[in-house]
Amino acid sequence: MSDSIGPINTGAESSTILQPAATLVIVARDGATRHAPQGTVDYHLLLLQRMQRRAGAYYDGASVFPGDAADRADFSPRWYNLYRDIGVTTGEDFGWDHMKGKPRPLSIVAERRDGLLPNEVAFRICAIRETFEESGVLLAGYSEDILKSKSLMHRKVVGPATDILRKGPPSLSRDVLAKWQKLVHDDASRFVDMCCEFGIYPDIWSIHQLDTVMSSQYFSRRHEVIIYMCTMEMLPEVRVDGKEITNHRWLTPVEAVRLASRREIILPLPQLTECARLLEMRSMCEVKRYAARIMDEGMKPNLVLPFMLNDAFVFASPGDDCYSEIEDTPDLPLLNETEAENTSRCKNLNRAVYGPDGHFKLICNIQLPHGQRPPSDVDSRDWVVDSKL
Repeated sequence: MSDSIGPINTGAESSTILQPAATLVIVARDGATRHAPQGTVDYHLLLLQRMQRRAGAYYDGASVFPGDAADRADFSPRWYNLYRDIGVTTGEDFGWDHMKGKPRPLSIVAERRDGLLPNEVAFRICAIRETFEESGVLLAGYSEDILKSKSLMHRKVVGPATDILRKGPPSLSRDVLAKWQKLVHDDASRFVDMCCEFGIYPDIWSIHQLDTVMSSQYFSRRHEVIIYMCTMEMLPEVRVDGKEITNHRWLTPVEAVRLASRREIILPLPQLTECARLLEMRSMCEVKRYAARIMDEGMKPNLVLPFMLNDAFVFASPGDDCYSEIEDTPDLPLLNETEAENTSRCKNLNRAVYGPDGHFKLICNIQLPHGQRPPSDVDSRDWVVDSKL
């Protein structure tokens, strides 16, 4: 349960208020993929199935990456007391000061009260805490492992995240972690209590930004979600909370897109986009190289704007030719043309298209800024059969 840090005001109007959040893409090997033949996918992604509360509710029943809204406890000065033991006494010591002045999410550049953790740190703690609350996976370690992660990050190397269950002493057993998972789920401030009690540190230096997605004013609840990524050399043990999350799956990007195309899982647009971005990356080494390449690029938030065509619902991202034709308003714009007519007149496309029969398409034929890799084009009708494997 989150005690929200409060919204970000992006302008003069109340409709421009955003709730900051963070999510984490866990890229992990397992015994079967660890020594996979060359050319096959050697990693899986953790997807959590959200509880179905009411029909038609956004994200209910969907398969998502772990994550949710940031909490005041993620910014607590108490974190300084913990990290001080490994030489971090000021915000600059965390090592992200070189990102100042680069394109960043609004959540990162927002001003906070003096004495709180830097935003770069707090949102990483948010992603790690939410992952622990929802899945039981605790990305934390002792000083030796965490200092190694910090060193790798400063050398622009993407190292594996630390799974405390594989590193911890008997005092941090599965049963103990399950107890703390419930406590942290009910009160996010208990996360720092747990870390201080066991002398462990959230592995903030092993997670790296992939993207930031901002929802439009069309949605009653607006969020800016920072999407982070980490790698793990073995699949961690997952224990879903049984409240917000009912099940989990480890899927390759190909499997996730195929199951979404068959409507066997619900894959929201941010998850679908990241899976499509990884489709051509067959090995974890490729994923690591990509994450290292964009590590210090910075990136602006991706404000996705919805609009209607006569026969389709479209989400346009920056760079799409229709992006400048529509506005970010609570009303849904309607362009009086068919999808075929629209795509024939638009040269530059960066969009997701949803048809009335439930099929979807991802199309991106432009070069994205900040070194980002565009998602692969996807037409769900082509993925219903196994030929795309």
